[in-house]
Amino acid sequence: MASIMIKKAGEGLVSQAHRNADVGPTSGSSVVYEIQNVPSGVSVDDVIAKFKGYKTAEKVYEIDWAALSA
Repeated sequence: MASIMIKKAGEGLVSQAHRNADVGPTSGSSVVYEIQNVPSGVSVDDVIAKFKGYKTAEKVYEIDWAALSA
């Protein structure tokens, strides 16, 4: 199982973040999320696609893959 860091920009663009990025709001208008327990074989693009349809809870920046897949 892996963790993938993604960043959601203020205008809604979702992309991969640097693996050493700190989760939470950035100094700009972006927010970094850590998607945890991603199974092997699941690509970053798959994670981003699932995340785009997911409603994040306020101040929760670590999300389990199972929650995205539900």
